[in-house]
Amino acid sequence: MARFLSRAGTNIDDLERQLARVGSNENDTGDEANVASTSKATEETSLLVASDHTLQYVHGRMHGDAPGSHKSKHKDADVAIPSVRKLGTWDGVFLPVMLSIWGILVYVRMGYFLSQVGIVGTAASFVCGYLTTTMTTLSISAISTNGTVKGGGPYYMLSRSLGPEFGGSIGLMFYAGTLLSAVLNTVAFTEPLLSNFGQKQGDVSHVFPEGTNWHILYSSILFTLCTVICMTGAQMFARASTFLSTFIIASTGMILLSFATRQPFVDEEKSVYYTGWSMDTFRENLWPDLQPIAQGRPSETIGSVLGVLFPACIGIMAGASMSSSLRKPSKSIPKGTLWAVLLTFILYMTMVLCLGATTRRITLRENFNVLQEINILPIVVPVGAIITSVTSTLSGVLSSASVLQAIAKDDLFAFLRPLKQRPGNDGMTRAVLTTYVLGQMAFFVGDTNAVAPFTTMFNLIMFAFVNLACLVLKLAASVNFRPTFHYFKAWTACLGALGCFAIMCVVDVVSALMSTAVVAVLFLYVHYTCAPKAWGD
Repeated sequence: MARFLSRAGTNIDDLERQLARVGSNENDTGDEANVASTSKATEETSLLVASDHTLQYVHGRMHGDAPGSHKSKHKDADVAIPSVRKLGTWDGVFLPVMLSIWGILVYVRMGYFLSQVGIVGTAASFVCGYLTTTMTTLSISAISTNGTVKGGGPYYMLSRSLGPEFGGSIGLMFYAGTLLSAVLNTVAFTEPLLSNFGQKQGDVSHVFPEGTNWHILYSSILFTLCTVICMTGAQMFARASTFLSTFIIASTGMILLSFATRQPFVDEEKSVYYTGWSMDTFRENLWPDLQPIAQGRPSETIGSVLGVLFPACIGIMAGASMSSSLRKPSKSIPKGTLWAVLLTFILYMTMVLCLGATTRRITLRENFNVLQEINILPIVVPVGAIITSVTSTLSGVLSSASVLQAIAKDDLFAFLRPLKQRPGNDGMTRAVLTTYVLGQMAFFVGDTNAVAPFTTMFNLIMFAFVNLACLVLKLAASVNFRPTFHYFKAWTACLGALGCFAIMCVVDVVSALMSTAVVAVLFLYVHYTCAPKAWGD
């Protein structure tokens, strides 16, 4: 690092001298020597330039265009008027992040959380989860405002700040975590589907066959449909998310309205005991009561419950992963992500208090479909759950494929070289297809409770190293780390990293150590096999 700081300082001095010479001859467009010299200096120090005006000036010099020339004006016009419409904060960041966080676990596992760890434990788990994700959001916001953000989102930002070793190792973990998040939502999709339309347990109709193999088939079909939509690109994804989000908002609103208007009732056949707002019910559900979720299985633990709950807090990278499709990623990523985190946290805490104060524990423990059972319009809950699965899967597939393509493009791992697109082709066809194949294989892991801990571990290790990397950059006062996002501090990155490692150890110490070892192996692989790059250190 010291070597890099020394080299960077020398390059800055060289840049200042070169720009001074060029500025004195700015009207002399035929001075080829100054243009070539400036181009060389700007190539060496492009990552160290923080001003947007300076970046535009350097970009023109790198292409040999004199300021004010006819050619330069046309290039500026091309930059100002992009050929493809970019996404803004609302449709490019806020909606994808909110839909990724507000996932299907709300509909199919909220009763499970409350029945096992109570109102206090569930609220504390969400606070811990959101604390780490918020600190990570601040770190991502700092990186995104540190310079130009291109395709690959977090991977691109980390690799250009820290170098290929950190970028490649953390990027692959991020890819795995995002893909598993999509798989989790797809697997959970079968629960509301069959509870309403299954041949044996369907409440609405008896249509679909049930069984383990059928579960895998239904998940595979949904994953295939989402992959087809993602093949059309980010624009189709944004349109689909905007349209489908209206159903999710309506479903969430109907659930909250039901808590306020539903009268107490009992349905012993389905083990539903809805008391309405009751202090006795609140006290009954207040504290943890860990029990087995099925006969013959061991009792749940705080770690096992937290491993299933934490995926309900992730999804903050959905906007950053679509950085190449954003008009102003440096502004949209921090703003859209932080607002989505705040809104979903408020909704989660409201749901915990409402369900814990109105529904008895026996219902929460025995009927995971409790939100539908107590709703004044029951059909909106499975509709919202299924649509939430679709939107979260769309976001996961597109985000993970974008990261995988960026890693392959940088040629860090030999086994990813077949995924590189042809020169001039920015499509993600190969990355999306690879993601599709890996996702199909992951469906054999098991049900929602089996997939969730893997999703938790991969995302936590990625969050931890993102915060750790930002902490190192901040403490080292690196010249290539000058974020304009002022809410990021060294202590926020430190708190985020420590929180991630602490949750990993609570969930499973062995898995935490293995995940850390995987990152170390990937780091060493890139360090010893990858050719030197002109970016990062």
